[in-house]
Amino acid sequence: MKFLNIKNVSKIALSMMLLNLISTQAKAENCKALPKNNQRYQIVNFSSDKAIDVDKKSRESGANIISYAKNSGTNQQFIFNDLGNGFWTIKASHSDLFLDVSERSQANGGNIIQWAASGQSNQQWRLLQDSTGAFSIRSAFSDKAITVAGSDNGANIYQNDDLNVSSQRWYLNPVNGSCDSANDSNIDVTGFASLPGSDGLATTTGGAGGSSITVTSCSALKSALVSSNTTIIQIPNNTHIDCRTGGSTVAACAIECPEYQDPGEIFYRIPNSGQSCTSLGGTTNTTVNKVRNDISISVKSNKTLIGLGDNAKIIGATLDLSNSKNIIVKNLNIDNINPHLVEGGDGISLNSSSHIVIDHVNFSNISDGYVDIKNSKNITLSHNEFDGYNPFVCGNQHWYTNAVTDSEVTFHHNFWNYTAGRNPKLDGSKTRAHLYNNYWLEITYFAINTTNEAQALIESNYFDDSRRPHWNVSGYMKASNNVYAAQSATDPQRDTGNSVFTDVSMYIYQLDDAYQMPLLNGESGPE
Repeated sequence: MKFLNIKNVSKIALSMMLLNLISTQAKAENCKALPKNNQRYQIVNFSSDKAIDVDKKSRESGANIISYAKNSGTNQQFIFNDLGNGFWTIKASHSDLFLDVSERSQANGGNIIQWAASGQSNQQWRLLQDSTGAFSIRSAFSDKAITVAGSDNGANIYQNDDLNVSSQRWYLNPVNGSCDSANDSNIDVTGFASLPGSDGLATTTGGAGGSSITVTSCSALKSALVSSNTTIIQIPNNTHIDCRTGGSTVAACAIECPEYQDPGEIFYRIPNSGQSCTSLGGTTNTTVNKVRNDISISVKSNKTLIGLGDNAKIIGATLDLSNSKNIIVKNLNIDNINPHLVEGGDGISLNSSSHIVIDHVNFSNISDGYVDIKNSKNITLSHNEFDGYNPFVCGNQHWYTNAVTDSEVTFHHNFWNYTAGRNPKLDGSKTRAHLYNNYWLEITYFAINTTNEAQALIESNYFDDSRRPHWNVSGYMKASNNVYAAQSATDPQRDTGNSVFTDVSMYIYQLDDAYQMPLLNGESGPE
């Protein structure tokens, strides 16, 4: 046995080390699901099995937060609310006061208290899950983790650098309901995906009710996704699943960028069947050989694919959801699908799909459509970021972000960042697209476009320095309560006023203040 030399160890550091030496004995079941909005949870430490507690059941602002043996008191019950930007508020059920870093401290040892709602970032928390299923709860203000000072009743709760120790890992156990029900309710389904559809489903549940599997390799990911079983597929935080292959050679057209955008520069596009290089803008029909190194995974119905933290990533794989239904993709990064080519793979493809939710997914460096949707219904895209920067294309800016054809889709709380066109492009007489509380930044060609009788309802969005905020070519648009900043405010292509959505059933939704959209996406908005 090794003995500790404690001569120069602080009391806080010592208590942390002692807590991490405690053996994990049999305990009541602890849950590994993300919380659900406006439900009550007990926050239980990974090692001590004690709960976060408001000292002496105080209802006063400034009351200390401690750890104490689990009981049924409402001072150990906390309500989580997803702010939609990767952060949560945590409210004490008995007092309606919020977990707060005292005096907005950024220092190790900063105390955690309860305080009246301030809207400040020291009352906002990021939930990062590790491979154990427990969460690190980190302050949005300081990025430090909620930490317990020991295993005794009354041990203080404070913030500290995340040292990846058990005194900083917490389970979120629902007060009413089992862990299974928490997993089944992993996401509040909104928009068209929440409604009954012609596929016989009442709503979208993904893999709820099925087994859970954790994957860390591309082969395991593919095997789980192509299975016909109902499954919740989890990717641990800080896990990057690289599906790129050794590559195969494809013929590509070399095309010059236009005079108005990187004149003289070249990008490479794979011609589709029947296309020639000259028809795509090339000077000759001679192709060049380029390497394509992606794969496509055909995802079967009844799946939830979820990242257990904000740094779970899939590289080099198109998720093809075509001809499938009841799928949730959540809390992931999808990256690096042949960014050096155009027409070399999508991020997520939907064709004849139904009851699909894509939520909190960051897309970047993707060859073609980030999410392309065709002949599909009951689709919701929420809280996603479409990052348009790509050094391989003209203007370093992606052009083909979202194409929606003859489909029914809700877009809410998404962020299109420095993309050129198709944000989204809406086409076809069967398209009904509801876009609310989204944010567009530095769009150089067009944000929303309707063609061929597509219909768009556009509400409470924020367009920042974006050309053609909503541009009707041959469709229908109704727009209201939107904010237009910089170039967006003067661009004449803001078509609106049509009658839309008279032939579809709508769902209950709540509009947030459009002026808050830049703040929710880490931007400050106009000066």
